[in-house]
Amino acid sequence: MAKIILVDDSASARKLLGLRLTEAGHEVVQMASASEAAEMALASPPNAIVTDLFMPGVSGLQLCRLLRSEPATAHVPVVLMTASDDRRSRFWARHAGATAYVTKSEFDKLIDVLRQATATAEPRGGPVSLGAPMRGTVQERLSMLLDAALFESTIAGELRALGHKADDLERMFEELASLASDVVEYRWLSLITEQSPRLLIHAHVDTKETAEREARDALAVHPPPEPERRRAAAGVQVTVLADTRASDAEWSSAPLLGSIKFGATKLGSIAIAPARRGASNDDRRFMSLLSSELGGPLQMVALVAEARRLANTDTLTGLLNRRAFVESIEKARAKNDPAVFPLSFLLLDVDHFKKVNDTRGHDAGDAVLQGVARVLTSMARKTDFVARWGGEEFVVALTQTAEAGARVAAERVRRAIADTKYPLPNGDSMNATASVGLASAHAHDWNLEELLSRADKAMYAAKNRGRNRVEVA
Repeated sequence: MAKIILVDDSASARKLLGLRLTEAGHEVVQMASASEAAEMALASPPNAIVTDLFMPGVSGLQLCRLLRSEPATAHVPVVLMTASDDRRSRFWARHAGATAYVTKSEFDKLIDVLRQATATAEPRGGPVSLGAPMRGTVQERLSMLLDAALFESTIAGELRALGHKADDLERMFEELASLASDVVEYRWLSLITEQSPRLLIHAHVDTKETAEREARDALAVHPPPEPERRRAAAGVQVTVLADTRASDAEWSSAPLLGSIKFGATKLGSIAIAPARRGASNDDRRFMSLLSSELGGPLQMVALVAEARRLANTDTLTGLLNRRAFVESIEKARAKNDPAVFPLSFLLLDVDHFKKVNDTRGHDAGDAVLQGVARVLTSMARKTDFVARWGGEEFVVALTQTAEAGARVAAERVRRAIADTKYPLPNGDSMNATASVGLASAHAHDWNLEELLSRADKAMYAAKNRGRNRVEVA
């Protein structure tokens, strides 16, 4: 015999339904209000609760949500009943955590639901509230539960909006750190992306080194071996945002980890280190929200970044295209970036390239251009800019490089291009050479168009003087 609490504000409906449930072999306790039913259920959990959906005061939906949030009743099956069947009510019943939703005319279905629910019911944990543990009357508990739900809904909305507020990953993370530091106290917050891995960390300015070490350990991001550290593709790009919004607590407590997905695709991982010994329920629930809501914003930022990359990239070689190269240099010039000046330009042209296309085909020509691009990329530093200028011409901007250093770099590039074997689509390989023109800025008021013009003239001088050589403007 199952103990059933039956809740309905209609005395006649309670009497009729209670009688039929008793005839079906259940012990039935009839209650006129959801508040009284909640008090009884919390004091002595029944095998199941059957409640009317719409009632004065506390509704059946609110009763269901309240019982699901309390450990003592989280496992108790709740069946919501109503006089009419409508989609909106069925939707809310499902999202309130109801075991089933039946109309009052479906008594046989109710009996089947109760038989299955009371036979298979197992204790299960309810959601953890972001607020303090609920105490007091049912009305007070329900009010706190609804406040917590509203708070969580607001946080979830703010997280989802991050994708609209920022058009790049770093800006999105800055917005995330601003939101997170308003909600919970932490020593550090860290995010790592799955594709084109980037590790972003927010920490207190006085503990950023410790935070980076802990974040790397938590997310299994370790520096590459020493021989590989010079290579641009080795390891993960790390960005540390340091300010006083994060806590400067000295102790080390285990961070909370979460996986960020968009559909079935994993986009990254998130970690947060509590600023106390042990994570609170607030910390855990916030981490759950981060994991469940950041997938959309991350995907949106990734799509914007990919669109920007495609707009800025030469499709054949993968290098910057001419427009993106000019924009990058002009942006650095406008900021008067000290990491750029002194600046030198290498403008180079693949020798006899028309002959390659005419005798070996355009596929072979494309293979040579791709090979030259790989050579240039492998030799460039992270601070340099490499682009396909057009046709068989390439341009390299050497930052913090005066003319003397640029001469050495240009000669190394020329020699590397000449020494490389370029595989062709038909299985053959061939050599290629390039004529290189060099121009350097001798003053801070340098002009991009004038520098490129000088480099172009020097490049044609190299061709006129026998090709496969470097000339300086």
